[in-house]
Amino acid sequence: MDSKPTKLQRHIAEALSVDISADSEAVASARIRQYVAPAIGEKAYDEPATEKQIDFAGKLGLDVKEDTKGIASAKISEELHTRNLAALQQLNLKPGDRVRQKHSGEINGEDYEFYTEHIVSSITEYGRVFFKGIGCKSAWPTQIEKITKQHN
Repeated sequence: MDSKPTKLQRHIAEALSVDISADSEAVASARIRQYVAPAIGEKAYDEPATEKQIDFAGKLGLDVKEDTKGIASAKISEELHTRNLAALQQLNLKPGDRVRQKHSGEINGEDYEFYTEHIVSSITEYGRVFFKGIGCKSAWPTQIEKITKQHN
């Protein structure tokens, strides 16, 4: 998301003397909200970024050590959205396409990894890919790969 702050955000930020000149729309929103948080009863909004946020942001190539929870959250969300849109464009998915989703993690100190195959049913305007079948199974584009030919 390379969007710039909206006209209204710039107007509000100027009235509050909050600098959003280098921010995207999402980060500007978080910065304005952080400024007014105490006045609207959102005391936790200006707390420092959590260790989890700092670690996760670092894995994304972001430095949020000096940011608040709200600003860190906006920056992380923005980066994930940018990556998902790029992956969606690269995958060039449409309903009916076959995809493979990677699942990985750790249980009791043991790493695991497995794949599931799905058929794309729809893609939201935000890039979330939904699959055919029972339930609302879905994934972000960065979590899947397109199956281009059938393996027998």
